[in-house]
Amino acid sequence: MKLANPFVFDRPLPPGELIDREEELDLLVALAVGGQSARLAAPRRYGKTTLLGALVDHIEREEGFIATLLDFSRVTSMADVVARFEQGYAEGLERSKLRALWRSLRRRATVDAHLRVPGDVAGVSVGIAPADGEELLSRLHHLLEVPRVVHERTGRRCLVIFDEFQDLLKVVQGVDGILRSHIQHHYKVASYVFAGSEPSLLAELFGDRKRPLFEQARSVPLGPLAPAPLAAWLETRLGSREPLGEWIDELVAFSGGHPQRAMMIAHMLWEQDPQDPDALSHAINAATREAAEGLEQTWTSLSANERKVLGVIATGQRQVTSKAALALSEIGKGSQAYAAASLVEHCILRTSSDGLLSIVDPLLARWLSPAR
Repeated sequence: MKLANPFVFDRPLPPGELIDREEELDLLVALAVGGQSARLAAPRRYGKTTLLGALVDHIEREEGFIATLLDFSRVTSMADVVARFEQGYAEGLERSKLRALWRSLRRRATVDAHLRVPGDVAGVSVGIAPADGEELLSRLHHLLEVPRVVHERTGRRCLVIFDEFQDLLKVVQGVDGILRSHIQHHYKVASYVFAGSEPSLLAELFGDRKRPLFEQARSVPLGPLAPAPLAAWLETRLGSREPLGEWIDELVAFSGGHPQRAMMIAHMLWEQDPQDPDALSHAINAATREAAEGLEQTWTSLSANERKVLGVIATGQRQVTSKAALALSEIGKGSQAYAAASLVEHCILRTSSDGLLSIVDPLLARWLSPAR
């Protein structure tokens, strides 16, 4: 019987498959136990969801918390926001065998919604029909108090995770003010994690003195996977396809520690002839073809100057304001620096500790390379 391909790249890995994130996991647990909120920022497909799943598993099993993960990815309306809250709380309380408590809390929030809070609460205006907006906003306020009520009923602390938090900000204007009005009183009953895939937006949200959540959460950055743990993880799964295991170190180097891209290339490598001397090259080409539609969408979403700067980085120039880089792009120094900053803000480029730039996605770099 043909062995199944063990490398899955079209969805987050389950918490038990967490690779090289022990330090971040330990820090998130310690912050939650200590009552300190955290913010976790990383590019999309960088292992954030797997880490958050591992955090939920650990905090429930080892610390006795009631954990709720609220996923706001691509949320579209206030009604959708309320539904995400209800779904997240329902799943978290059900895991803790508190289904009856959740029914009671949900019923209370629904019944009390007719009381209608004023249309402008904590500086928040909801851009939908006034009556519906007032009712939904009232329900949201009730839902934000669920951790307090749960603690009163059970004596257990809650961990509430806002995943893809930046999408919530785009739907409800001033939602950080609403959150602050509740969570500032929850020190003894709950801890919070704000996670997102736009690090610069999260940094602004928690680093701007004018914003309600200023300095309300400790930053926990999520960088590339370290080479050794990633290689060891791949080794345990490629062993039955020798000598494909001989390509692991080169695969890890090419991936640059990008979790999803490493899984995709490993998936394609598994399908190659083990005796093919160009197996890894064929796997990378196959992964690039698989990702081509998304790479094209990324490219077309960029401005002309952003494309020029990205092209310069793809040639190996890592300092965009150098004479060589400016000569290649043929745009001004200020425009070049501005475009580079925008690419960093949107997690297309990253800045190393020595200030040099590189492309986050190795397949995008490959796709742009004139030598491919």
